[in-house]
Amino acid sequence: MRLMTRGNFARILACALLLTPMSLSTVVAQEVEKLGTFRFWTAWKGSDADGLMCYISSQPQEALPTNVNRDPIHFLVINRKGLGTNNEVQTLVGYPLKTDSTPEVSIDGRSYDMVVEGSAAWLASASEEGAFVAAMKAGSEMIVKARSQRGTDTTDTYSLVGVTAALEKINTDCN
Repeated sequence: MRLMTRGNFARILACALLLTPMSLSTVVAQEVEKLGTFRFWTAWKGSDADGLMCYISSQPQEALPTNVNRDPIHFLVINRKGLGTNNEVQTLVGYPLKTDSTPEVSIDGRSYDMVVEGSAAWLASASEEGAFVAAMKAGSEMIVKARSQRGTDTTDTYSLVGVTAALEKINTDCN
């Protein structure tokens, strides 16, 4: 059930994130509200069929290789009040992931495995999500490594500057 919900959310979110700020505010204003940008991370508030959800997102400061055509790339931490979940970690890598691959995300050298669904990946162990988010707050850099269906390996590097403030914003505005 959680993966099905995640998949639906990933598709909705991918569409919302593809919109420009102007069209986001005019087209999806009832569904998604920008709460603020904190250096490299943005806080959002919205709802879906399950109720209130808030999340933070960022795009990588470096995406390698540079010669690969990809849809927009994002890393997210999602709190879904309607489902009672917090710190759900997700990445949208901008291409269909190899089904049997194991993407990896690392923070300052500590690695975590992820599971694949389409062009999205989540932490393999939901029980690690709280510790992962704590590592994000304490860390300086996060790296996501993944393999496309075509076998292309990619590496996306994110700054963690601003992640703590963005998380605090959704925790304040969404409870």
